[in-house]
Amino acid sequence: MDNNMPPKRVLHLIDSSEISGGERYLLDLIRHSDPSFGHIVVLSYDGPFAQQLRNRRIPHVFISMQSRLSIDSICKIRNFMLNEKIDIVHTHSYRCNLYGRLACLWTGIKNIATVHVSLYDYVDTPPWLRCVYLLIERLTSFMTSKYICISDAMRDDLHKLGIPKEKTVVIHNGVDLDVFYPHEPDMKLYYDLNIGPNRPIIGTAGRMVTEKGQIYLIDALPHLLHRWPKLRCLFIGGGPLMDELKSRAAALGLAETCIFPGVRMDIADIYPLMDIFVLPSLREPFGLVLLEAMASGVPVIATASGGPVDFIQSGVNGILVPPVDPIQLASQIDSLLSDPVRSKTIAQAGYEKVKNSYCIKETVLNICDVYRLQMDESALSFQV
Repeated sequence: MDNNMPPKRVLHLIDSSEISGGERYLLDLIRHSDPSFGHIVVLSYDGPFAQQLRNRRIPHVFISMQSRLSIDSICKIRNFMLNEKIDIVHTHSYRCNLYGRLACLWTGIKNIATVHVSLYDYVDTPPWLRCVYLLIERLTSFMTSKYICISDAMRDDLHKLGIPKEKTVVIHNGVDLDVFYPHEPDMKLYYDLNIGPNRPIIGTAGRMVTEKGQIYLIDALPHLLHRWPKLRCLFIGGGPLMDELKSRAAALGLAETCIFPGVRMDIADIYPLMDIFVLPSLREPFGLVLLEAMASGVPVIATASGGPVDFIQSGVNGILVPPVDPIQLASQIDSLLSDPVRSKTIAQAGYEKVKNSYCIKETVLNICDVYRLQMDESALSFQV
């Protein structure tokens, strides 16, 4: 970068202010970005994610994108883009895709979209409404110059939707290896989380929604307690199904076994407490938490549906199980708990996989290359 040149300005649109995969992706992208890019975030409301932006002094503004379509919000975004001389608009959800595309119309500003989740996986959305979303995405996709897909599964779903292959690129999520790495657990956390040491501990992390499949992990636990009566299972995160999951655990007599600490900002220190990390999703777009656990030296079990098949070789650097199968899930958890040597071997292979192939710096470098290519194409088009 020429030090005399001002940074190119990237405007990110994200409609959530919670802390989940998309928000963490964006934080890592901005933190590790090439200094030739300056980043500003538009989000719908204040919350934990906005607080993280404030803590890191990342510029951000609030413009609501929560309604299905607000012309007023689109005009506000457009005016902000023009006033701030934005070079690229990067959107991070399907609703934001529509807002960003319409705001970019006739401005010459390129829109890039990251696909964090597939519209086909909106399992809690009524089928007719999901069809509407799919139709809108298909009809307006010509306004997006490039789709960044976090996994092969997300790319394949775009192609199924009719998005041309040349418009898509797969850039896998990455892990900050300075934050997530094998280290001894903090003994204080055992007591803070009410689990106590010297017992088997498994866990999962993610938003508590149907597609994350936490209920199948709860249903697997009764099949383990006869051999592992002191077992504890951590459910990190929050979401609309938390009360339902707690009720299910209580109904199965697992109130003491299942621990729900809510959203935790110290997740990097919680992974080392676990003997196994489990992600029981119905279909997982990618599985960043799996990579974080692997980077932390924890063996992982995930469902063989969606993103995890991109980086988990079952039986080598992790275990893959069918979705919606608590019996098989319990069997694999029991297998790893029963064989510490195998568990350690799988954990080590998982750590090596992440260290060698999924560093956040490489992910961000690839995204910045997409920015440059799109701006170069814009400049060429302008000259022509």
